[in-house]
Amino acid sequence: MTDYVERLRKQGLYEFSYEPKSFWEYGRGNNMDKLVDDLKSYDHNKVDSKDFIKSGRGSFLSKFNSEYAKRIIEMWSKEDDFIVDPFAGRSSRPLVSTLMGRNYVGFDVVKDNLQEAREQYDTLKKERRLGKLKLINTSSENIDDHLHNGVADMIMTCPPYFNIEKYESADGQLTDIKKYEDFLFIYKFILRKCCNKLKPGGFFAVVLANFRIDGKLYDFCGDTKNILKQELDFHDEIILEMSPAKRHPLYTQAITNLNCLKTHEYCLVFRKENNKEDLIKRNNDINWNRPLVKDVYRHTDRLFWAQGKKDWLDEKLGISPNSYFNKLFEEEE
Repeated sequence: MTDYVERLRKQGLYEFSYEPKSFWEYGRGNNMDKLVDDLKSYDHNKVDSKDFIKSGRGSFLSKFNSEYAKRIIEMWSKEDDFIVDPFAGRSSRPLVSTLMGRNYVGFDVVKDNLQEAREQYDTLKKERRLGKLKLINTSSENIDDHLHNGVADMIMTCPPYFNIEKYESADGQLTDIKKYEDFLFIYKFILRKCCNKLKPGGFFAVVLANFRIDGKLYDFCGDTKNILKQELDFHDEIILEMSPAKRHPLYTQAITNLNCLKTHEYCLVFRKENNKEDLIKRNNDINWNRPLVKDVYRHTDRLFWAQGKKDWLDEKLGISPNSYFNKLFEEEE
């Protein structure tokens, strides 16, 4: 954190826990991470380096970094927003989203994963104010059966990396698919349906990486970009550092095969940009309660999100309750 940002923070003018740069350093042990428990992750399966190498692909499941989830959520959403996750997985994104006051709907084909997240949510809710949570045990191929189009403020997810990690078999489980081309076909079908769920001006953030199988490098990031760029505008790209310690046992293997270990992932961010008015309104909604933005508000002529909107900004912003959204969560109360 730079001295400039630190000074702003002490003055109460900077509310982010990080600097908005395109490279995010790996971090664990933060307060959010301590609240999120993932019983199937590396953290709960301490593996000897020899066993790790012998186990091959898919024996132990990586944990979605809760710090990265926190940064994504605070960068591209605001409190009370409606976040949809087509590949909810286990506990990290559902819990971080609700701990930050967002309302989260997640889809996953493995019932045990959703149950783990629900139990932790119910425990945390006894002590904290949380956003609403709805977990749906089905493939997001069926998302149209559960959500109308144009209702999500944000899509945030981390898809399965083909069959790199083997999850429990279930109806609709993408990691059960044998051929990458077949996996990509269904993956594209799901992503396109999710794009329809976004509100105008909404963001689609997906965390993923390229991967290697039997010596072949798969351009999973490029394939995902190509799919989403057909539906949305490409908005941003962040490089996420992965835990280097997790990769140490494979150094010798990488050198022998004459390739570098993948110690980074990407956060690809897309946006539903219908028209300038929608973008300005959404940016205003997100930025209004940020002290740093309020401080530079007087320079509205320099800010894209405020152009032509000074009178609108002068009004007190209030987000009216979304009757459809509230109804969606009624059964979870």
